[in-house]
Amino acid sequence: SERLPVSSTGDELERLSISLNRMITRLDDAFQNSKRFVADASHDLRTPLTIPRGELENFAEDGRLDSELRDCVGSMLEEVVHLGKIVEQLFTLSRLDAGEAQTEWTHFDLTELAKTTVEQMSLLAEDKGIAIACDARQSVPVKGNSVRLKQVIVNLLDNAIKYTPAKGAIQLRVLAVNGHAVLEVEDNGIGIPPEALPHVFERFYRVDPARSADSESAGLGLSIVKSICTAHDAEVEAHSTVGDGSCFRVKVPLSKN
Repeated sequence: SERLPVSSTGDELERLSISLNRMITRLDDAFQNSKRFVADASHDLRTPLTIPRGELENFAEDGRLDSELRDCVGSMLEEVVHLGKIVEQLFTLSRLDAGEAQTEWTHFDLTELAKTTVEQMSLLAEDKGIAIACDARQSVPVKGNSVRLKQVIVNLLDNAIKYTPAKGAIQLRVLAVNGHAVLEVEDNGIGIPPEALPHVFERFYRVDPARSADSESAGLGLSIVKSICTAHDAEVEAHSTVGDGSCFRVKVPLSKN
């Protein structure tokens, strides 16, 4: 972090600069300690969580359980799976903070990646009675970490599916505009209140749970999208109208190769 220049004048300005620099140092240390804690905790929790999940899955398949106990085991399994997803998201953020998304870059076609991802996510949408379509007709070459950019698409589609009611529709578009690959995910779901829109990419931010379609969300999916986009020198923005739906737009520089 940058520090204020300190002049050896012995006056009030020097003392104030020293105090502010000390405060900046303490804040920076606290931030780095917080990042290390998240990285260590998410890493250390991944393996232990697989043990109770495996045991609960075995119990759930035991035909000797009565219905009440089976429901109890099912509820416990859902909570463990949910906790596991949060830990994985925290682990992903810690790796992104460490610059992981800036490695293993290749040239690839964003259109093909989008089509494949939509096919993989279509079953999840169909289970909710939501129509999902991909409008990607031209090759759009980009350079980046294809695994992480796929995660951007997955997270945006997953977010749209969560907040779109049955019989709704989601469309993913990919096109090249003015030297950029543009990827849009648009839905006709419940929308986002204007006061919440500026905060949707913040870590752990959740729209009012009282009107949320996913009360168990940890508020990490869109922050992961933001982190990946930042690592790719890409822009991400959200537009929404309550009751009409939302549109998330990602702009990635086109590959020059």
